[in-house]
Amino acid sequence: MGLISENKPQNGNSNLYRLKTRNQLFLFLTLGTLALGCSTMKAVTWPVNALSGLGGYVTDVIGSPTIIQTENGKPAVQFDGADDGLLVQGNPIAGAQEFSIEVEFKPTAAWPANKEQRFLHIEDLTEGKRRVLLELRLNNRNQWYADFFLRHENGSKVLIDSTKTHPVGEWATMKLTYKDRQLKGYVNGILETQAEMDYLPIPATASVSLGTRMDKRSWFNGAIRRVTFRKKVE
Repeated sequence: MGLISENKPQNGNSNLYRLKTRNQLFLFLTLGTLALGCSTMKAVTWPVNALSGLGGYVTDVIGSPTIIQTENGKPAVQFDGADDGLLVQGNPIAGAQEFSIEVEFKPTAAWPANKEQRFLHIEDLTEGKRRVLLELRLNNRNQWYADFFLRHENGSKVLIDSTKTHPVGEWATMKLTYKDRQLKGYVNGILETQAEMDYLPIPATASVSLGTRMDKRSWFNGAIRRVTFRKKVE
């Protein structure tokens, strides 16, 4: 307790001593609270650069995804759009009342074979009630648009706007956030879709699949370089 230690005055000036000690204790507690708050807001980032141990969790390999070197020198995992995926046995947003999930990825021109692609899926399949999906849709003009999906036992919501398209073959980010009954979908940091709904937290028993829906369909054709989770929306 070095922050508040001080020799007690011997000359009777005890009121000033108590005031200083109380102020120092208040500062100590305030800083501790701020530090705790910062720790709960800290992002959990998975560099998708390996086929095992993503985020420190057991990771099951589906098919034959491969590690590639990207243009900026950072590795990523390439999925073939046929039978490649990764199943991570962990849920970084477990129990969160609000959340943010962001994926950095590069889709391949794969229309019409992979027109609908679910490339991030969070769910406990044994429960089958609460899930989050980040998806994309391709068109016949070498473009894609974002599709976000949230479901629980009391309802579901889809965020999609086919008029907001982006070119395939380029790195991009998709981010889904939920806070104060507002579900919002972003592409490259720009808000594209939003809706109002309630949210029920996904349990710690859920897993995260990358490159495919957990029931092994709607395969992703492209590369994923990073996934970032937060239990607070900034």
